[in-house]
Amino acid sequence: MNKLILVVLLGLASAQLQSVQTLNVTQYLGNWYEVASSPWVHLTFEKDAYCTRATYGLQSDGNLSVLNMERYGSPSGEVKEITGYAYIPNPEQPGQLKVHLEGAPFEYADYWIVQLGPVKNEQYQWAIVSEPSKFFMWVLARDPVEYNLLYATQVQNTVTNTLQFDGRFNQYVARPWTGCVPYGNTQ
Repeated sequence: MNKLILVVLLGLASAQLQSVQTLNVTQYLGNWYEVASSPWVHLTFEKDAYCTRATYGLQSDGNLSVLNMERYGSPSGEVKEITGYAYIPNPEQPGQLKVHLEGAPFEYADYWIVQLGPVKNEQYQWAIVSEPSKFFMWVLARDPVEYNLLYATQVQNTVTNTLQFDGRFNQYVARPWTGCVPYGNTQ
């Protein structure tokens, strides 16, 4: 069993992960919809989650406010949310953020923006997010329908082939948005 765990961990760490070198924080703000993520995400803190959305805002101290929402159990299930904040500890590495979520079992977690999509209407259209060990990976999009039509094939190829998220527990798994009940007036 220990050998299997070691093989899995070595496979996950096989490719060195780099974050983006430039980030326009203003273009990152707003609503993001989780259109894909790794199985580790589904097996841990987003177990039984549907229609997951993150909203980022700018706080007066320069940090980013974080509001994560999900439907529990089904696309029309109970709304669960968690709040927190994120910050850039090293301005030389603007894609390497730290995030703090209220009530989470950790003080801070790495939030690395690995790639960004094109800018439209002053907002990045998609983002690939992970952390240095590559256990967790998310693909976020401004509009799930538009993402699937315009970007999904390209981004999945990037995640799998370029970034090498290709293991059993760190691969691209599409998250469906069909049937999602809107989150009030903000979805």
